[in-house]
Amino acid sequence: MFVMPTIAKNKVKLNNHTGVLTPVIKSRLEKVRKESKNWKPIWTGDNRYEKFEVHGHPTNHVVDLGKRLCTCQFWMLTGIPCVHACAALSRVNKPPKDFCHRLLTMESYRKTYNHHINPIPGQPLWEHAEECNRPHAPKIKRKPGKLQMKRRMDADEKGGRGCKKSKANPKPQSNNRDNVHLKRQLSPFTCNFCGDKRYTKRGCKKKRGCDDAAAAEADKKKKNERGTPASEHQLQHPQDDGDQRDGEDNPLM
Repeated sequence: MFVMPTIAKNKVKLNNHTGVLTPVIKSRLEKVRKESKNWKPIWTGDNRYEKFEVHGHPTNHVVDLGKRLCTCQFWMLTGIPCVHACAALSRVNKPPKDFCHRLLTMESYRKTYNHHINPIPGQPLWEHAEECNRPHAPKIKRKPGKLQMKRRMDADEKGGRGCKKSKANPKPQSNNRDNVHLKRQLSPFTCNFCGDKRYTKRGCKKKRGCDDAAAAEADKKKKNERGTPASEHQLQHPQDDGDQRDGEDNPLM
């Protein structure tokens, strides 16, 4: 839809334009030719009158018109003669447009838009292909096991481990760029109970001894509480026991 009117529009422009170069290249070359007046070409003395040393600011350049080369590399990259080449061409009275690349000419431009796109009807008017020639989707073979839902991340992605680790290299790879495994630096341990820096509260012998003593004292208190009610009952009712014994001794009672 977009290519067909573009080709037709450019063909109309070709019929209205006359010249060796395309309009854009022609205007660009004219701008370069005006800037070449600030450069001074000096002939090196060769027989073909093609090699020049062009002087100007900020440095000098060497131009070879036969090979179409310049030390500034502009001529080779763009196909348009640079300011140094235009200065040398003005010395030999040759037009710069004859030294442009052939792909920048109107002849190549006409060859580019010489073809056309054939029109096609709407989709309901298309011819139906036979069943034997119709392409089919490929068969999908699922591997045995649980279907993996998450994508395996690459090594350069954040949190990615890359491919599976081989058995030949059992050492774990660190996340550092230099592949250096660094151990975690821990501060010295300090006991919160006794204040010693050799161990923590779990391994403190003093705290363990205090805990054992407190547990023994708690057990002792429990035993005393269990034995106290029986002794108080005996102290509160000593006469009842004596009366029962007298009644057993005296049969008249």
